[in-house]
Amino acid sequence: MLKIQKCSVTHVKEDLLSPFGFKGGYLTQLWQSVVKTECDGYTAVAPCTQSVLWSDPKVFSAFPGEKGDGIMLSVTKKACEMLEGMSFETPGEVISEILPELKKYAFSLTGFDVAETFLLNSLVGVDIALWSVWCQKHGVKRFEDMVPQTAKTAMNACHQSLARIPLVSYGVSLAEVKRLADTGTALMKIKIGAPSGEKAGSEEDMRIMAKKDTERISAIHSLVKDISTPLTKNGKIMYYLDANGRYDTALRLEQLLEGIEKMGASDRIALIEEPFSAEKEFFVGNYPYVFNADESAHSVEDVKKRIELGYKAVALKPIAKTVSVSFGMITAAREKGCGVLCADLTVNPFLAEWNKHFASLSPALNSMNVGCIEVNGDANYTRWNKMKSLLPAEYPLAEEKNGAFELNNEFFAGFSLLTGENGYYKYFGKE
Repeated sequence: MLKIQKCSVTHVKEDLLSPFGFKGGYLTQLWQSVVKTECDGYTAVAPCTQSVLWSDPKVFSAFPGEKGDGIMLSVTKKACEMLEGMSFETPGEVISEILPELKKYAFSLTGFDVAETFLLNSLVGVDIALWSVWCQKHGVKRFEDMVPQTAKTAMNACHQSLARIPLVSYGVSLAEVKRLADTGTALMKIKIGAPSGEKAGSEEDMRIMAKKDTERISAIHSLVKDISTPLTKNGKIMYYLDANGRYDTALRLEQLLEGIEKMGASDRIALIEEPFSAEKEFFVGNYPYVFNADESAHSVEDVKKRIELGYKAVALKPIAKTVSVSFGMITAAREKGCGVLCADLTVNPFLAEWNKHFASLSPALNSMNVGCIEVNGDANYTRWNKMKSLLPAEYPLAEEKNGAFELNNEFFAGFSLLTGENGYYKYFGKE
């Protein structure tokens, strides 16, 4: 058992290069909360990238700007207070134990029930800090040795490379899309659910959205359709469409799918993610596409529910829904033959590396010859290189080459450095 003597949090605000659009909204800044925990003589510091818009658009709408970020940070602070004095065998135990009380606390701040993804997003730094002291105590040097026995079968891959999934948001130019294709990209995450300028959620908004989405996919397809890649099963660049729950009806989605079929891009669709909000429980198993769950899946129970609704893939976000919860989710998904991938949250470089280690053990998607991972922070943060300097100096950073991150033994062995001292200690007065 490990006992938590101290747990505290601070934060830093990181600006984005340009407004970052999704879910019909835009971000210009992402707060990084940084958690420090001390357990039985072991100390760890870990950051968390807060994303209020992604985790709960209701909070983002009701508390615009920094107000929503302040609420999430308050939830993290409350979690730290609750954890002091608690003991654990594995971090997942205490994360599960404090969630109900955290939900009540978040209600007291917002006046409504927040999404569980909002709570989990607030706990990422806490969870990784606890796993870090756990690794220190148990002498764990490689991520594979941290994986619980219950998840070993689901996480039995050992990828030597991970195809990088770049994010093609509304603001990414077609020139940049072409550059990504020419430099080896095999799977593009294309944001759909375009903001129309009309009243959000109105009939006119939805009509314009579907039209704009079709036009956007068509423009991208025209640019990259003749470029080949060795990283996919069909040798073609694949598309991962992320709607972030913006589609209002099955009929609206079918209009988009008809447009995709007409442009001859049906065989390029690797995934369609969250076309509908979690509340709209439409069955999608009759469509000839792989539907992917993200915000609607933040627990084992949610994964099982999405599979019942015909979803055949799940976006794992250890860097947004906690590593602890992700272990359970990948186990539940793989038991049903469901595909998985590690998606990004425009996280900082420290969390991006944790995500790579998780992805290195996760099975490849059916459309891919290799594992894959989304990383987009380098294209969005103004201080990405400065944040990279906060990684341990000796850490063997896995860099991209020809559209993929090449992993070697040094990379796998370097995991132990991520659980030790890093540049984020400076936020607690230690350089």
